[in-house]
Formats: sequence, C-alpha cells, structure tokens
Amino acid sequence: MRSDKYLWEVSLEIYRQMYKEAEPSADFDELMKSGETKKRQWFMKYYLDKERQEEIFESICKKHRITEKEREKLSFEIWLGVAPSFIKKTNPP
Repeated sequence: MRSDKYLWEVSLEIYRQMYKEAEPSADFDELMKSGETKKRQWFMKYYLDKERQEEIFESICKKHRITEKEREKLSFEIWLGVAPSFIKKTNPP
C-alpha cells in the first residue's frame, strides 16, 4: 500500500476536480489558502451531482491505479470529508 501522504495527494486531486465542476465552481486550493475550508460546513455552499462525484472518484482512482484497500481509505476521506453537497438547495416560495 502506498503512503498516506500519497493518498492525501490523490484526495486533493479528487476534491480539486469536484469543486472545479461544482455549482458554483471553485478553486479548491484557493479555498484552502483563503481559510474558507476552516469554516463550519463551508462545503454545503457547493453542489455537484452524486453520480458525477462518483465518476470523478472512479476516474482518478483508475488513473492512479488505486488498489481496493487504498480505495477504501480514499472513500472514507472523500465521502465523509468535504465533498460538495449532492443535494441541490431550492429557494422556498
């Protein structure tokens, strides 16, 4: 199994792509640099369809040839971490 540091870098790549495609779009590195990611539930401001999130996750795992054990670790980070919301907020009437 590759190091946790390597898997963290893969996680960051996944988050970068998700936020790039999210509504509103965002630069994940800039969010971290600005301190936005330290705010409570900041990620709930962003939306990306769950199916698309899964496609991004799978694509990047495939690109890095992530093993099943590594995929399990990444899953915990991404799905329990700060992935964009997949529930689209609607404005009440």
